[in-house]
Formats: sequence, structure tokens, C-alpha cells
Amino acid sequence: MADLVAYVLIAAAGVLLCRRLEVGPDGWSLGLGALLSAFQVLGRDYRDHGTFRAIYASPADLALNLVLLAVGAVALALLVRLAFWLMDRPAARLRADGGKAPEPARFLPTPAVMALLVVAWLPYLVTFLPGSFTFDGTNQMDVFYGFLPMTNHHPYLMTLLMGSVFDLGRRLGSDNLGIFLWVALQTLVQAAALSLSVRSMRRMGAPRAALVAATAFFALTPAWGAYAQAFLKDTLFASLLCLYVTLLAESWERCRREGEVSPGQAAGLLALGVALCVTRHNGAFVVALCLPVVVVAMRGRRSRALVAGAAAGALAVYLAVSSALLPALGVAPAGRQESLGALFQMTARYLREAPEDVEPWERDAISAVLDYDAIAESYNGSKSDPVKVTYHGTDGDLGAYLRAWASMGLRHPGVYLDAFLNGLYGYLHVDTSCPHDTWDYRFYTYGPLPGVPDDFEVAYVMPEGARAVVISACNAFQGIPVLGWLGHCGVYTWALLLACVHTLRSGRARQLVVAAPSLVMLAICFVSPVNGYLRYMLPIMAEVPLTLWFSAHAAAVDPAPRLNVRGRHARRA
Repeated sequence: MADLVAYVLIAAAGVLLCRRLEVGPDGWSLGLGALLSAFQVLGRDYRDHGTFRAIYASPADLALNLVLLAVGAVALALLVRLAFWLMDRPAARLRADGGKAPEPARFLPTPAVMALLVVAWLPYLVTFLPGSFTFDGTNQMDVFYGFLPMTNHHPYLMTLLMGSVFDLGRRLGSDNLGIFLWVALQTLVQAAALSLSVRSMRRMGAPRAALVAATAFFALTPAWGAYAQAFLKDTLFASLLCLYVTLLAESWERCRREGEVSPGQAAGLLALGVALCVTRHNGAFVVALCLPVVVVAMRGRRSRALVAGAAAGALAVYLAVSSALLPALGVAPAGRQESLGALFQMTARYLREAPEDVEPWERDAISAVLDYDAIAESYNGSKSDPVKVTYHGTDGDLGAYLRAWASMGLRHPGVYLDAFLNGLYGYLHVDTSCPHDTWDYRFYTYGPLPGVPDDFEVAYVMPEGARAVVISACNAFQGIPVLGWLGHCGVYTWALLLACVHTLRSGRARQLVVAAPSLVMLAICFVSPVNGYLRYMLPIMAEVPLTLWFSAHAAAVDPAPRLNVRGRHARRA
């Protein structure tokens, strides 16, 4: 009932504000409001019951969920409409000024913003000095020093980079120094990337209030300080993706103002594209899937050729590294289970819910790739690792498994749908509950991996009591109503959808260029091994302020014929 009360209060406040501003819900806000309300209903039932069937488990449950869906749709549509009003302000201001672009707002210079962010993150950096030696980081160093076989499970070139920095500290004094050097490096890169995105917002006319809000978000949200101090690849990847998106925005802006992308910007997109691909495997999907959107967004043959060449060049380097260089070095490819985790989850849930409805040939096909007798018991709806760790098949076994997977899914599609939604609802649902609490912030040093006799000597400098204070503060932050949402994934999906729908509402679908990388990353989150995992959402978080502002800015200043969602040109704005 608390949800219903909150919706009623939101709706009442929304009605008053909309009347005062003389705006009302339109089709776009009603549609997005209904979608977000559906996310809430689904998330609530998966959080509490783990199945969509809980929505209609009894007549009372169905009635309550329908009421929540309807009232939530109205309340959230009003909120969305108010957000659209804010995002329409740049266009209204531009019309009021006779089309004259505003001067950049007075704000801190970029080096000062960068310094401010580092200072804001010092409580995490100091308290967890030299940095948290995470599970993934330990795994990569075990590969680097030969305690584990060479593998591309974590991109091997990224492992070499992290290992080289770590080894420098080790040679200069200690493993602690090695951790510290990497943490210092990634902190500076993260601060630079985020401050450059704020600078890009300023160049595109963002008002001082928006710049202050973006800077405060990067300075005060616990995730940024927490991931600055963690020894792992994800912090650098999120920073590189932020730089990539920032350069896409600035390339579009130059194309709008001067008619073409500069060769320097194309070179930057090439370099950042390569960096994304070799930092995390997901980077290749971002570069490849965003290529058509980027080409359409830019104007002129030369600009399109430059950005297409940059993306193609980055992908060519990635393919050369993965198909030629790494095999020549004896680096084993990543296991197939990493890309099949979502399917394995469906199989495991099927064996838990309908074990009697498995044909002998299907059992044989599953047993060839997974531990048939163990996966039903080890199934965790929010985490695929317990199931996929039992993978022992070969490429030749996967064909039969995929046929069995399809055959079983045709008989019980609801089971597969439950497994799929149970693994992603945390990326859609917004509240102050979280399946992982603050271990997601990587506030730990893992120690030796099971069965791996490494020789690392890493220990925190500050006492445990000081670290406990910071962890308690982060836990408390996550429980604060509304503000605590910044520690959960769903709110960033909502912000991304808000930017995308506003862009489409403005009739300029081609300007999804800045949101496109985040949309790709969100799709990857949906099939990722962990539900509602802030580490996987971090790249999207880094882009949210710029993505929101770009949607408002581009709709206001783009003089080109608008491209509506059906692909036809509309009249000039």
C-alpha cells in the first residue's frame, strides 16, 4: 500500500505543477509513464516472489496490481511531462532570444572540476588505501604472473596494462604500491573523463544549474569514489566510454556548426574505439552496433566517411588482436559460458520447475555441457555464476544443447520468461531495495583465489573501524528515499529512456547518437551474469548527465529537417 500512497501524492503534486506551468500529459509522456509503471509492478513482484505469476496469483493480487499499474501510470506520466517541460526550456529560451545561442554559463574551469572530484573521492581513496584488490583484479594478476593460464576471459591486453602498472609498484617497493599506482591512474582518468563531459555540456549551452547538478552527481554519489579505489577493469572502461560519448556529442556539434567532423575528432574516435574494445569485450559491441546510428547522425559524405572509418578501424584492430595476436601468444579465448549464461539460467529454472518434462535426448544434450544434477539446486535467479560455472562442454556439444533449449522453451515459455526477467528486473525497477547492498561497491580485498598459490601481499593501511564507517555511510545513503536511488540501477535506465523518448518526441530520431552507446550497454546488462549490478551500470551512469542535456540541446538547435519515428522528414522546426 505504500506504493499506492506514494503514487497518489506524486499525482497530486504533478497535477498542481502541471496546472501552474500550463502543461498537460501528451501521448509520449503517457506512454513512457505506463511503461515505467509496468516496470515497477514487475520489479515489485520479482523482488518479492521471483515470478510474473505473482501478479495474478489471486483475485486480490490482480486487483491490487492493476490499480498500482493505472495509478502509477498517471503519476509517472505527470512526472515525465514535467521533465519534458524542463528539457524543452532550451528551445523556448532560444525562440525567446530570436534564435541567438546563449553564451556558455560561468562555471569552474575543467581542471578545477577535475580537482574537485578527486577531493570529493578522497574519503574512499584514503580509507581504503592502497585500494581494494578485488576478485577480478586478483584473477587478472594471477594470469599476468603465471599463477593461472593465459586467457582472454578478462581482455588480455587490459590484463597486461594493469599487470605492468602493478609490477612497477612491486619492483619499486611493494604490492601495496602496485595497487596504489593503478588506483591513482584510474582515479585521474575517471576525474578527467567526467569533468570533460561537464565541459561538453557547458560548450553546448547548459545552464549553470545543470552544470552544478552534474558535478554534484559525480562528486557525491558513492559509486564514483568507491570504484575509483577498486582494482579492476570496469572503472577505466566506464571512463573511456564516457570520453567516447563526449567526443560523439562534440563531433555532432561541430558537424552542426561547421559542416563536418574534424580529422582530429575522427582520430580520437578511432583511438577510443580501440581502447574500448581491448578494455572490455562489450566495447566491441558498442562500437559495432552504434556505427549505423553514428553515420546517420553526422552530415555530409566526408563526415560520415570519417566516423565510419574510425569505427571500422577500431573493429579491425580488435579482430586482429583477438584472432591473430592473442592466439600467437598462446592466450586461450574466453569460455563459451560467458555468452550463454542467460540461456543456461533458463535451463536451470526449467529443471527446477518442470523436471518431469524433459525428454531423454534433451537430458543428454544438457548433460554434455552442464552438470544436469546440480544446476536446478544451484540456480539463483539474480546470478548466473553458480550455473554457468558447471559448464564443461565443447563447441561441438552446443548445437545439440541449443536444440534442446529451444524444444523445452516451446513447451514451457513461461518458465523461460521468468528466468529472463528474474535476471534483469533490477535494471528496470526503482526503489531503495537492492539485491546486493554495498558489496557491489567492491569494498573488500579478496585474498588468494581458491586453489591458486599466488604470492601477493596486499593489505589495507587504515584500520577496519574506519572502513566500516564508510561502508555504513554508503549503506545508509542507499536507504534514503529518492536520493538513495542514485545507488541503484533502475533510476539510470529511467533517465536514459527519458532522454530517448524526449529525442523521439522532438521528431529527431537521428539524434539518438549520444544515447546509443548507453542503449547497447543496457541491452548487455539484460543478459549479464548479475541482476541489478551497479558495476555493469557504471558506464551508463557516467553518460547520464550529458545524454540528458544533449537531448534537450539538440532538439533546440538542430536546424535540419526532423526525422520522425516512421523515418519520414517532417517540416523544419
